[in-house]
Amino acid sequence: MDAGDQKLLDDISRYGFHIVSVMEDAEGPGFSYTVGLFQTYRHPEVIIIGLRQQLCHILLNNIREDIKNGTRFQTGSFYPGVLDDFQCVMLEVPARHFKEYAGYALWYYVNAKFPLLQCLYPTVQGIFPWEKEWPEDIQNLQPVLGDVNQIRF
Repeated sequence: MDAGDQKLLDDISRYGFHIVSVMEDAEGPGFSYTVGLFQTYRHPEVIIIGLRQQLCHILLNNIREDIKNGTRFQTGSFYPGVLDDFQCVMLEVPARHFKEYAGYALWYYVNAKFPLLQCLYPTVQGIFPWEKEWPEDIQNLQPVLGDVNQIRF
């Protein structure tokens, strides 16, 4: 175990969760996700893709606070107030994406199953990445990992 592993364990013990951030690279956009929400609150972990790391940390901390206070985010539902004046939607992430997007959670939970929700956000015009109006210049900014057919419009 290295210092990063110990920090993750210490944060979960102290705060109930830890945030892992992966920087943007040639393979894709940056992203941040939680580890520990499932163990501490019996709530799915949450991932946000394509926003600045600092903003992801703020949003994930706010989401954790909401969960701590009783909010239960569910797949396919829209939630106001996660990102300022915009509605975000949560979508269940299939386990086939865990190795690429939630490796530290796989390490932490060893062989135990855990759920993961992707928090999807719109453009400032209110367009979501699965909509045909999603701008071409940010086409790869926010890959949708789950099934959009689960969304309750």
